[in-house]
Amino acid sequence: MKVDKSNPNKPIIVAIIANLIIAISKGVGYLFSGSTALLSETIHSIADVCNQSLLFIGVKRGQMGETELLNYGHSQERFFWNLLSAVGIFILGCGVTVYHGIHQFLSKEKFVGKDESIQIIILLILLVSLIAETYSFKVAINEIKLEAKNRNKGFREYLNNSIDPSISAIFWEDFAAILGIAFAFIGILLTNITGDTTFDSVASILIGLLMGYIALHLAIENKKFLVDRSIPQYEMNQILGTLKENKIITSYEDIKSIVLGPERLKIRLKLNLDINNLFKQDIDFLIEDLKSMGVKEIQSEKAREVIKNYNKNLFIKRELTLKEIEKSLTDKVSTLKHIDII
Repeated sequence: MKVDKSNPNKPIIVAIIANLIIAISKGVGYLFSGSTALLSETIHSIADVCNQSLLFIGVKRGQMGETELLNYGHSQERFFWNLLSAVGIFILGCGVTVYHGIHQFLSKEKFVGKDESIQIIILLILLVSLIAETYSFKVAINEIKLEAKNRNKGFREYLNNSIDPSISAIFWEDFAAILGIAFAFIGILLTNITGDTTFDSVASILIGLLMGYIALHLAIENKKFLVDRSIPQYEMNQILGTLKENKIITSYEDIKSIVLGPERLKIRLKLNLDINNLFKQDIDFLIEDLKSMGVKEIQSEKAREVIKNYNKNLFIKRELTLKEIEKSLTDKVSTLKHIDII
């Protein structure tokens, strides 16, 4: 059965382009209307562009290979840039937006967007923004559904337990953006109908608080990976299943794992091998060698040479077996880049 491959970069690129268009549209609308809610949404979209650009930087830097200084590569940089993105949302999105909303609420400034043509422009801007955000949100949803299907998981389960926080970040940022547009639309509409800027101010504050909640959620998600999270159960089940299928392995213990990045996992474990089964052929060869020499007349030097070669063959056989085990694991879990067997 053909398994569709996901493209984790696509939702990020689509989100950056969509939010750039939206930020420009909302900015023009704010200049025409003077709406604090629309200003908050403009800041929201600018913050999204900046933060999603940070996510993209994290993805690209995370794909850099090993160096003498970073023996396991740059994968964990992805989580750092994602965390930086969350901080940016909180400061620029939540802080600035809530401040402007409270400032207008206290100042009771008059709303200047009551002209019918201005109202139509604002509605068109919000409509374009909603279409662009919905498309970006749909791309993120499709990506999550595809990856969830490949892992035999439900949508919500994969979203909550994904080891790629970039996809989760795009999903929640787009979700917040759609809600933000709804808040702005209602706030501007009620302000235009009543002439009371309180509705516009409250909408701005709600947008800011929404961004603050999303920022906090994303920061908590990325913290999991910065404190050395273990391999998810899905991949671990695949690893253990592969080990159980190998008849040479009698048992495994002392398993420790870590997520270095969405595409770089590491595991350390102790394997107990079935020595009698593994070295049966080598033992038979040793017996034949001893018989050919005459067991009763073994010369010490020659016996030493036979035992030396026998031990060497056993060592080589064990190393080849461990390499075969490692290959079986990486064939099953392609993201398993580092395996330490003791």
